[in-house]
Amino acid sequence: MKYASIDIGTNAVLLMIVEIKDRIEEIYDTAVITRLGEGLKQTGDLSIEAMERTLNVLRHYKAIAEKNQVSEVFCVGTAALREAQNRDTFLERARKQLSFDIRVISEREEAYYTYLSVHQNLSDEEDVIIIDIGGGSTEIICGDRENIIDYISLPVGSVKLTEMFIKHDPPLDNEISLLRDFITSILKLPFKRKVQSVVGTAGTVTTLGSISKGLCEWDKKQIHGLTLKCKRIDEVVHRLLTKTISERSKLPGMEKGREDIIPQGIILLQEIMRYLGAEALMIDANGVRHGVLCERLALLNAQA
Repeated sequence: MKYASIDIGTNAVLLMIVEIKDRIEEIYDTAVITRLGEGLKQTGDLSIEAMERTLNVLRHYKAIAEKNQVSEVFCVGTAALREAQNRDTFLERARKQLSFDIRVISEREEAYYTYLSVHQNLSDEEDVIIIDIGGGSTEIICGDRENIIDYISLPVGSVKLTEMFIKHDPPLDNEISLLRDFITSILKLPFKRKVQSVVGTAGTVTTLGSISKGLCEWDKKQIHGLTLKCKRIDEVVHRLLTKTISERSKLPGMEKGREDIIPQGIILLQEIMRYLGAEALMIDANGVRHGVLCERLALLNAQA
């Protein structure tokens, strides 16, 4: 049977369509930046424009799901919908206009689905740290092949950090210093230092991989499983910070619509890796939407 999973984030809306047999076989995977959480930190509300952009993408995704004859659509919302005072307005519009019953998941559920999307690729021997940098929150998960051991959710992501600290294009050195100082001040993680294995997921990390490879167009097969050393990540950040938003938009590998927030997202990644003493990062290009489908597969197997 075919299933669709939609992840509505602060910055992007992602769709994955799969066929579930004895395992998950991916049919279609895409993402569109709608910036649902634009201005949310300042106002506490989702703007009318941001809701409309996101509903239009959901309308498009519904048509794709119908074309692929999916049996069921799972739709989850994360940080922006957790925080917005007027989220019920958006949820009701999605329900009435599209028949989408969006489930707003908790920080723990978001961490769990991120873990599910990664854990099948983990070795039996070692613990791993998974870093999921979103637009509005960042989940950092410690787990092994069997279970989540611990997690923490930081109330910042690439969009929030940009709105909080970046006022110039390109950013001033002082803005970046304040950004780094703020990040280090909130990194009180309940995990051991000097970890051996770190996995990164979500748009900041996959775009970092795409820029590092200089891809002219997105190619998930080249990015999923890619390992980047800290030195290479540092080189990409330096390159991005010397360019304007317009110049970044022309870089091979840059996802359209992410050029203003990508440096801040990668700097957050840098500081987390530095805190953990990690020397390299492996990229996982799946994420929450895939984790939701992993849960569905597990349920079907349990019922068999």
